[in-house]
Amino acid sequence: MSASNYRKKETKSTKALFSIICLCIISLGLIVYFSTTKEKNNPVNEPTTIVETTEKATDVQHAVTVKEDESTTTQATSTEETTVPTSMPISDKNTPYKSYYQYPIGEEVKKGYTQELVMDNTMGDFRAHAAVDFSGAEGDEVMAINDGLVTDVYNDSKYGICVEIDHGGELVAKYCGLDSANVKQGDLVSLGNSIGSLGRIPCESADGIHLHLVTLISSTPVNPLDVMGKTE
Repeated sequence: MSASNYRKKETKSTKALFSIICLCIISLGLIVYFSTTKEKNNPVNEPTTIVETTEKATDVQHAVTVKEDESTTTQATSTEETTVPTSMPISDKNTPYKSYYQYPIGEEVKKGYTQELVMDNTMGDFRAHAAVDFSGAEGDEVMAINDGLVTDVYNDSKYGICVEIDHGGELVAKYCGLDSANVKQGDLVSLGNSIGSLGRIPCESADGIHLHLVTLISSTPVNPLDVMGKTE
């Protein structure tokens, strides 16, 4: 082969190799271009999914908040509806030993207050009489000795129907021996209001018809006449 033909053949081979390299570069560029375009068009990578998820999470959180607020409001309303006074406020009109008190039925005392043991004609034994018995007739009206809050009304097997009234200043009076009561627990009464009618006292039946009045300050028995500023 002549030198001229050899150079021509070498030149053709070089051109062919160069063409192949160019085609490879162009192919690689096209692959990169289409790959990038596909990723950009992929909806998974779009921000729409993130926005929708955030909106749903916000809606769920909002619903829980509203429910909790409704529950709290209902509970507060229920508490307000069931709240009742538990004691009588004290004032210058219902201070034990100082203010004016009314007799509960009459001024006649059948049996006075004593912590000493005395003969009980009904029970036939000696016992203290931590109360004052006021004379009366069956059916007589029994009145509140001062303003107060009725804390209990019940029937006792020994003392008949009893009405307990908080008169303020930690003073509680028990009106025992009633035949009927016209007040109920939670009622507010004023001085002189009727609380019931007089009946009988089974455990003191030998002493006749009377009102058995007990007064306590801080749960300790005290003489009702002293509290009311009265004398026998």
